[in-house]
Order: sequence, then structure tokens, then C-alpha cells
Amino acid sequence: MSFSSLNLDGANGSVPRYPNPNPDLHGLVDIGSNGIRFSISNLASPTTRVMPTVFQDRAPISLYDAQYVGTSKAPIAEPIIRSVVKTLVRFQHICTTFGVLMSHIRVVATEATREAQNSFEFREAIEEATGWKVELLSKADEGKIGAWGVASSLNEISGLVMDLGGGSTQLSWLVSREGETQIAPEPVSLPYGAAALTKRMETAINEAAVERIRYEMKTRLVDAFNSLQLPEELLAKKEDGFNLYLSGGGFRGFGYLLLEEHEIQPYPLPIINGFSAPGSSFLKMADFHLTAKQTHTLNDTFRISERRARQIPAVAFLVNTLMEILPKINSVIFCQGGVREGALFSTLPKSIRKLDPLEVATQPFAAPAAREFIKLMEHALPKSAPREIRRIVRPLANIMLHHSNIPKESRASCGLHSTTTGVLASVHGLTHRARALLALALCQRWGGEVSDTTLKQRLSLLVGSEMEFWCRYLGAVAGVIGSVYPAGVMVDSEERVRFFGEDRNTGEKQTVLLRVRFCEGDPLTDGVMVGKEVEAVEKVGKKKRCGTFRRKVEVVVARDLDA
Repeated sequence: MSFSSLNLDGANGSVPRYPNPNPDLHGLVDIGSNGIRFSISNLASPTTRVMPTVFQDRAPISLYDAQYVGTSKAPIAEPIIRSVVKTLVRFQHICTTFGVLMSHIRVVATEATREAQNSFEFREAIEEATGWKVELLSKADEGKIGAWGVASSLNEISGLVMDLGGGSTQLSWLVSREGETQIAPEPVSLPYGAAALTKRMETAINEAAVERIRYEMKTRLVDAFNSLQLPEELLAKKEDGFNLYLSGGGFRGFGYLLLEEHEIQPYPLPIINGFSAPGSSFLKMADFHLTAKQTHTLNDTFRISERRARQIPAVAFLVNTLMEILPKINSVIFCQGGVREGALFSTLPKSIRKLDPLEVATQPFAAPAAREFIKLMEHALPKSAPREIRRIVRPLANIMLHHSNIPKESRASCGLHSTTTGVLASVHGLTHRARALLALALCQRWGGEVSDTTLKQRLSLLVGSEMEFWCRYLGAVAGVIGSVYPAGVMVDSEERVRFFGEDRNTGEKQTVLLRVRFCEGDPLTDGVMVGKEVEAVEKVGKKKRCGTFRRKVEVVVARDLDA
């Protein structure tokens, strides 16, 4: 079929036009060692903090491998340069179809381009074809942008940071809280990327050569750690242990291996960002994969490609050496944030960075009365309610009416899947625990009955019995609010219900006492449906519905708001 035979007319016979430029869209090309990543992000309010991705793609072109013929390093070959240029020209057209301003597109390159023998010619070919000037990141800049990417990945961070690329790995520290982000003034870049280390390991002639590589790594890693100038906050934790935040494809591959071996199976969240594991499990996994003998089955592991499987022994070697020389590591936390996220997040004002990603992501779904819903839920929580539960009050209030248009029998299931494969699955900046808490609360808001009971059980195991109870309690309270204000509107700040939650201890029994007050004779609160939702709150504390955490719920209803 020829192009001339295609119908390129619009619905009314006119030639289609590209959309008007959108100043909120930002394009980024990350020319890495293992591949080239393309993305378009939307920084429009109110979801600026989570930097929604509207397009992303990856060209599997390894510039690191392209520079080696056997063990000898060579310039990037012309065919590879042409392939790279073609992918960028394609992305340039895609940006036009999305309406991205050319001035809002950034092209950055890291280790493989920086160390290429014909780096200048390579970058010149890109600029000649696209008009885009390639930003060649220095080792220090690469470390800082990587740290900003990690900072974007979670609400709060305090610990060491490592970013494992193809050609190099960066070591730094990071403290990020309330929009204030402190990063090591001089992050250290070391030539131990997943591809680079794989090549060195595969070309080592004997065990003695491997041990020389280990000795070299130990020496350089010790020097790197000692040069980081840790702040007082982290120095105080040195004896008790650090958190280690990991980003980069090599580490993410290791994260998927840990997901595969997690005690909860199948693991309920198919998302690597925000996944955490004990430092001991991280080291145990590295010890197991120190040789290539175990990698033959890795290609069947979720998100482990043939190329990544080949690099696992080298990454295991790095992890094993790293854990030997670093102070105690309590937990490792995997972060999806990389150059794309770091380049964008570092430009955002503090007022945006400080926002809670969970609240920001649910803001577009908020009903007009969401602020009043928040107050009602907060009043329903007794003092004993954990801080983690109080954190999900606002996002739950925002999204609690979103699934109203779904058939009744599917609403609880939609709520349960909302943070894993549903409307919030793509949100950047959430831990797995936060996702599980909101999913369980939103499921209970719609009654809690689902056909996929195994997912609900696995999410409950992830958060623990106590937090599961509070999720169900808060979700049931949201169910009452939703039945009183189904349209999400309070006309002239009308008040139809009040909650007063308190703790009551009677001997060995602990009880949550919830006082619910309605307006006398109010047609919206005097019916069967609202009464059913109130009963559901009390059922949360029934023994058969509780796990190892036991807390009775008593509900007292009054038909007088001022009683």
C-alpha cells in the first residue's frame, strides 16, 4: 500500500493538525550506557510533584558494548551512530505530535558517551540531525542528578544512595524531608557499572585475577565512603545502621529477584519503586548469585531480560563487596527514579517538592467536599490510630467517590487494585506499604467483598494485622460518609453527620468507641442504606474479621448533632 492511498483526512475531510504547544510538557532523552530512554512528562498542577509520564520508550542500544571489540576499546561505529540518530529523530517527531515545545526538550548523556573516543563526533551527529545539543554530564553531575531522582521516588529519605548504571556506579548520601533535600557535595563515581564489571569478570583469566578486582573495589569503595562527608544526622546512625537507597537497572534487576523470593507469594505489587528488603536478604541473594551457574533460570523471572541475567553475577560481586566494606545496612530500598526524574525534580520549587505524593496523586479525583470529608475522618480516629493511617486520610477522602459509577459488585475490587494496576498504578513516589494501606482502605470503603481474595490477603500480610484493622476501620467510616454525601457536595457547608472516635479500655479489652450523630428527621441519613454502612463500622471489630490484632469497635448513634 502506498502512502498516497492512505486516508489522512480528518473526520470532516480536513488535514489533521498537530496539537498546540503545551508548556507543561517536558521531553527528556537519557543516553545511558545500557540503553537510551525517552520520556515526556506533564508538570501541570496539581500533580506536578509526581511528574506524570505521558510517554516513555527505550531503545536497546548499548553504547558501552558498542565501544568494545573483544577486550579492545574502539570508537562508536558509524552504523551505531546512525541508529542512535534515527531514534532521536523519531522522538523529535513524537514530541511534536504531543505538543512539546522544542525548548522544553533536554538531551543528556552519561558515562559511555563521556568516555567514548569519538564522543565529540557522536554528539555533533545528533545535533546536526535534530538541532539538540547534548549535555555531557560530568561524574559529579551524574551523581547529583541520580540523587535527585532518588529523592523524587519517596516522600522521606535518609541514608546512603547508590545508582548502578552500565558503565559506572555512583555513591552518595541523601537526606530529603519536607521539600528540603541535602545531597553529598561531591558524589563519587566509580567504574563498576553492570556492563563494565561484567566484562571485567568475564575476561578475568583465573580466580587470582578476580580477587585482584575485589581488592581494587574494596580499596576504592572504602576511599569513596570516607570522602562523602556524612552529615550529623547520618553519622549518629552509623553504629545502628543505615538505609541504602538503590537505583539503576542493575540494582532493579536484583530487586526483582528479591520480589521473586519474598515470603509473600506471589508478591502483590508488580512495581519496583518503593520496595524494601532487609540488608541481610540483599546480601544473601548476592551470595547465591556470585557464580553464573544459577543464572540459567533467570530469563523466566519477571522483568529479568537475557542481558540483565548475564550481568547478575557481576552485580552480585559488587553487592557482596559493598556490604563487606560499608557500615551496617538495615534496609535496602529500591527507587525507580533516575536521570529523567532527577532532571525534573531538581527544578521544582520546595513548595512542590514537599507535597505528599499520595495526596497529590489523588487530588484530581477529589469531590468539592473532600476537605470536609478529611475533617470527618480525622474526628473518627481515636488517639491510638497510628501515624501511617492518619497519612492516608487525605488521599482516601480525595478518591473515595471515584468508583461510584462502577457496577456495585466491582467497586471494592476496583478499590483494591487501584494502587497496583488501577488508576494510581503509575504514580511516582510511593512505598509499597503506602500503596497497600490505601488499597485496603478503599476496598473496605466499598464494603470489602472481592472475588480476588488472595490479593487482599497478600496486601494484608504486607502491612500486618494491626494496620489492616485500621485500614478497614477508616474505610468503613468513609463508607458512612459516602452514603451521606453521595454527590461529594455540601450545600452551604451543610452538616448532616458528626463523628467522635475515642479509645476505651475495660480490663484487658481495648475498644474503639465511635459516636455518630445525625440530624433528626434528615431524609439523607434516616434511611436503610446509611444504617447499613454504620453497622459495617461495628463489624470491623468482630472477632472473626480480626487477625492477630484484636480491637473491638462499638458504635453509638444519636439523632441529634448537638447531643
